[in-house]
Amino acid sequence: MLTLLLCFSLETQAKTVTNEIELDEAEITRRLHAMENRVVKPRYDPVVMSYLRTYLVKGREGTEQMLGRRFIYFPLFEDVLFQNDLPEELKALSIVESALHNRAISRVGAMGLWQFMPPTGRSLGLQVDANIDERRDTRRSTEAAAVYLKKLYKEFSDWELAIAAYNSGSGRVIRALKRGRGTNYWAIRGDLPKETANYVPAFIAASYLLEHFDKHGLTPKFPAEELLLTTSILVHQDLSFEQVAKLTGVSIETIDFLNPAFNRKSIPASARGYYLTMPSKVMEKVRVYLETNRPDGAVKPELITSMNAPKVRDVSAASALVEESHEVSTGETLEALAKMYGCTVDKIKEWNKLDSTAVAPGQFLKIFRAKNWKLRVERMETFSLIPMLQLGLLEQEAKIVAPSAKDLAPEQESFQYYVTTRPESIFEIADRFPGANLQDILKINELNSNRIIRAGTRLKIRKL
Repeated sequence: MLTLLLCFSLETQAKTVTNEIELDEAEITRRLHAMENRVVKPRYDPVVMSYLRTYLVKGREGTEQMLGRRFIYFPLFEDVLFQNDLPEELKALSIVESALHNRAISRVGAMGLWQFMPPTGRSLGLQVDANIDERRDTRRSTEAAAVYLKKLYKEFSDWELAIAAYNSGSGRVIRALKRGRGTNYWAIRGDLPKETANYVPAFIAASYLLEHFDKHGLTPKFPAEELLLTTSILVHQDLSFEQVAKLTGVSIETIDFLNPAFNRKSIPASARGYYLTMPSKVMEKVRVYLETNRPDGAVKPELITSMNAPKVRDVSAASALVEESHEVSTGETLEALAKMYGCTVDKIKEWNKLDSTAVAPGQFLKIFRAKNWKLRVERMETFSLIPMLQLGLLEQEAKIVAPSAKDLAPEQESFQYYVTTRPESIFEIADRFPGANLQDILKINELNSNRIIRAGTRLKIRKL
């Protein structure tokens, strides 16, 4: 809720420097107009500037902390949005709603990263009672938000109207449209409640922040490593946080932060199961304990790689197909992809509604392959990405690969190459190479420290 954003500002103002930083409105306006966003058309607006002053001037310290927290949540947000065929830019909605505080609660009782009221949460399948409040469960609340946003977009066929309805409810947006002053958000803005009238500008400001924070001298305050490198497991039996703390040595405070949905710091027995999220380095102890102590007939614990794990989706049990999302690399053709995935060019065109065989680098294609088909990946002499594979589970580890012919230069003894097989934060990647310097990795690969690395990205790592 926008009220949370105001609280966020007030809490941090006292800690900031009193001499305000001057914002170059002309330059900000130019950047806004140059931004590409599938949800809103960024534009200058006095309300947009008001929110930007909060982020960039009055509440800089709080903004830097929020920018650090996004490394905990954005990999999951991006994956869930992708799985639901929703624009990735919608992740900025959680900044407007909660400033990425997983226990955020509004004055009217909306809660969690996505700020659901209890009835709305329950209508979307979330458990909300004295023991469990899944509005604070990162994974399940994000999946519920995706379902809700998809429903709203289907209703309005316009993302600006859909996110306005996310804030105020469909009824108010429909009534504003019926007044006949226009068919888009900006035309009916004056007929919406004040908070909703400011909602799309707030979203634009949050989107600008994510794209341009570094140009305003902001540096993310990164959370502890144990909050960034996490794994989740589906638990079906009674398990208290105290038991988990004794088993793993992780503090109850950390367990509680990673698992805020459990009001009594305990996971109740359930056939459906609840996700327990823990630092990856201790999850094997948890898995072995659950496997050893599960009641007769209980479901085997399901382990999933933190918030970064893409899901493997079965399209049809009868045809035993798995859906892949492939990002086209430079020089790739539909013929090569058909060979790689064991299908035909016509099928790829049909699945993606293509009129021709022309594809562009960076374009995403939906492709179905047989479950038992072994991908035939041919190394290209120059490439920056390999296919994005929906690999899914913890045992599907990223691999260190040899350099291509282009890279066989005098520096070949000094570098190694790493290809991601799922979305990863730069911290996870640096952690795979003991002694590697984070800033060195960023500089060599021309990366921004705020970036979540997509599956299939090839990075150069300096050998020690």
